[in-house]
Amino acid sequence: MITTLKSFGTGQITLPKAWRDKFKTENFIAQETSQGLLIKPLVEDGFYYELEDGEVGISFPLGEDAKVVAANLKKANGKI
Repeated sequence: MITTLKSFGTGQITLPKAWRDKFKTENFIAQETSQGLLIKPLVEDGFYYELEDGEVGISFPLGEDAKVVAANLKKANGKI
């Protein structure tokens, strides 16, 4: 789907509801490319998250038990 987005005075844009509903995230990454601006969803799976282009990362919530963090690191290690 191609659509026109309007920029507000604060620089914010609103993504169409269909796009927001399609991805299970409220976080998106905007990247400048040679063709313009690319907006990609940041899809999270617990501690492990993966971007559409295959880039990955691990997030650690504050106050998480060390055993839980270690278990999630082992789980994510197979995906990274």
